[in-house]
Amino acid sequence: MTSACAFAGPGELVMLAPLDQAMPIVRFQNGAISGGIVKDVGDLLAQRLGRRAVYLNADSPDVMPALSSGRADAMCYVTPFWIDGDYNWSPPMLPDAEMIAARSDAPHLSSLKDLKDKPVGTVVGYRYQRVEQVLGKRFKRVDAANMDKNIQQMVAGKVPYTMISEATLNYQQRINPGLQVRADLLFSSYKTQCAFSQKSAIPFDDVSKAIDTLLKDGSIDQIMARYR
Repeated sequence: MTSACAFAGPGELVMLAPLDQAMPIVRFQNGAISGGIVKDVGDLLAQRLGRRAVYLNADSPDVMPALSSGRADAMCYVTPFWIDGDYNWSPPMLPDAEMIAARSDAPHLSSLKDLKDKPVGTVVGYRYQRVEQVLGKRFKRVDAANMDKNIQQMVAGKVPYTMISEATLNYQQRINPGLQVRADLLFSSYKTQCAFSQKSAIPFDDVSKAIDTLLKDGSIDQIMARYR
């Protein structure tokens, strides 16, 4: 369910659904989240808390206001480096990696320095900290509205390379074996977390206990395994 509610109602857990992401992280149908890791984690966490998961669509600029104000209780598949603000954080729990994907006809990359002055597909509002450190002003972003459009602009030949998560590229290659795109350079592995609003009415101690249980009983591993 997607909601435009101002704050969580009784017995609800309001989770942010990031509109700029793609499968396997989120799937949208008719404007509402319908699947993906974010929904699976949110549904299961709500169940463990004895609540009902409600999803609030969010573009990148809307994430911080929604979380800071308590309009949403939480957002998963995020790290403290990606968003500003003070939140209660879960442990690192959802593994992924940042990488460069290339069109099949693009030259191979040996390091991030090979991207100097070359157009690179990116998602508007995303921070690519490591690439920015290496390339500085020679990082030539070509922004797309979301991850799906970012992939499409590379396939269409607008850019030879694109920034992408390993999970997203693996999923795209699995559902579309003819995709003329290759994994070229993996440069940062990480585990994403869930950020919880400090203004949420749900006690963070309860959330922490629920997440610890999901990690210990293998529920999170089972969710991730569905999309590999």
